[in-house]
Amino acid sequence: MPQIWLIVGASRGIGLEFVSQALTLGHTVIATARGPSPASTLPPPPSQYGNASQLWSLTGTPNGHNLKILECDVSSEASITSFTEQVRKLGRKGGVLEKGVIDVVVLNAGVLVYPNRISEITFQTFAHHLHTNTIGPLLTAQHLLSLSSPPPAVSKTPISPTWGPSTPISIRTLVFISSDSGSTTNFRAFEDGFGAYAASKAALNQGLRHLAAELERKRKNGENGRGEQERTVVLALHPGEVSTDMANVSLDWEVEGIISPQESIGCMLKVIGEKGWGGIDEGGRVSAERKEEDGAATFWTWEGKRYPW
Repeated sequence: MPQIWLIVGASRGIGLEFVSQALTLGHTVIATARGPSPASTLPPPPSQYGNASQLWSLTGTPNGHNLKILECDVSSEASITSFTEQVRKLGRKGGVLEKGVIDVVVLNAGVLVYPNRISEITFQTFAHHLHTNTIGPLLTAQHLLSLSSPPPAVSKTPISPTWGPSTPISIRTLVFISSDSGSTTNFRAFEDGFGAYAASKAALNQGLRHLAAELERKRKNGENGRGEQERTVVLALHPGEVSTDMANVSLDWEVEGIISPQESIGCMLKVIGEKGWGGIDEGGRVSAERKEEDGAATFWTWEGKRYPW
């Protein structure tokens, strides 16, 4: 059944492949890139929008008419705020979100500056990893989740009388792309040079777990403005050792089990379908090996296996 997906960080790598495969499945996709939004609906010239050109090229595919591209830089609070307001506008009459539901949000934005050894890294580079891999995705999720409540009564942005007010927008499944480097119980000491990256992903994992717990508490207490039955399933996903330009670094050890973006995304789509909202194993409740609180976030590999936090 066609769904509405929002992919944050879609200009290259696995984010781009997420968009491509979701479109192929017939879904409507809202995707983001860091480049400026064009004034027209035509794809911008590659020289002007850099790495977003591959994303724009998908508008020319058979289902490209189902693709909406917005600007978002998760390392900038102003950009996150502006992006959220653009999403809100899509909830107006005639917009792709007029029914008030985003089935799946994938927060894929990330950075890896190698090496990032803790004993050598600069303040600026460490902060860059934390802003892009941790703070940005979590605050982007926070802003998007706020769309489930009516907009403030006072707004600096005038509402077009043609479109009318925006519909509150709910998110059914919220997916954070994490990494096995972020597991604190399965420490990978041999990954010399991944200190800041691992720290940023470990912090992301803890942050999203707290987010899931907060959402569940608000749901039960009737604080989410959507009713007790309206829940958001929060998942963390490890995409595997994917061959992308971000992972194209010279390492002192052999990386085993390298897979293509196509294989990784194909498998993760299946995991999201099973573990996400309304899935046969929603949130891992059926396959859970131990008792967990309702609404707890769960961590999965691209193969659908539970991964330790």
